[in-house]
Amino acid sequence: MTSRTTGSETPRVSGFGDMSALLTTESKLWRSFGVDLPLRLTAEILSFGSRRLQAQAEHVAALGRCGSPAETIKLQADFVMKTLTDYQREADTLSRDVADAAVPGDGKTSRSASA
Repeated sequence: MTSRTTGSETPRVSGFGDMSALLTTESKLWRSFGVDLPLRLTAEILSFGSRRLQAQAEHVAALGRCGSPAETIKLQADFVMKTLTDYQREADTLSRDVADAAVPGDGKTSRSASA
C-alpha cells in the first residue's frame, strides 16, 4: 500500500494529517516561543529596570533633601509602596506577554499602556 502524490497534493503521514499545515503551525509556535517571546520579555525587563533605576536615583536625591527623620521615614515608606506597585504591574505585564505568545498569529495584540 504505497501512497503517491501528484501535482500539488501534500503527503499525509499516518496520524498527522496534512504535514504542511502541521509544519506551519509548529514553525509559528517555535517562532512565537523561541524568538518573539524572549525578545519581547528582554525588552520589557530592560525597560522596567531602567525605570526602576531612575526612580531609585530620584529617591536617593530626595532623601538628601530631607530635613527631619520623620520626613525621611515618610519618603521611604512612600517609595516602598510605589516600588511594590510597580513590581506588581510589571509581573502582570510579563504574564500578559507570555499569554499573548501562547496564541501564535501576527504577534501583535493590543496592550494597555502600563508605563
